Amino acid sequence: MFKGKAELVDPEKNTPVATFTETCQSDGTAKMKVVLKAPITISGTERLAIFSTVKDQEVIAVTANGGASTAIDEFEGTSSLGCLADKSDITLTRSPGGPLGTLLVVVGKGTIHEERY
Repeated sequence: MFKGKAELVDPEKNTPVATFTETCQSDGTAKMKVVLKAPITISGTERLAIFSTVKDQEVIAVTANGGASTAIDEFEGTSSLGCLADKSDITLTRSPGGPLGTLLVVVGKGTIHEERY
């Protein structure tokens, strides 16, 4: 079993914005979690997501609760791509969703490292 962790840093301010963790199972599935350093409020069709730069795809995401203004402290889910390897680069992105859903604003960037116990 692989356990990975990444500290996500704002690329403009060079400040930590979130911690990402993943736990890979022997069947190839991966549970992922993002814990934000400070809540981010989204509303309408906005979404926060972890984006794999290796596969150029979103792996987990969260949207506003019923479209209402929602403060997000953390979010988690099962990866749509399975396990992301050690030393994989990831980004935390924010998107307005809807017709502008392909517009991605990078909130944080990081590299996954295997956690050692």
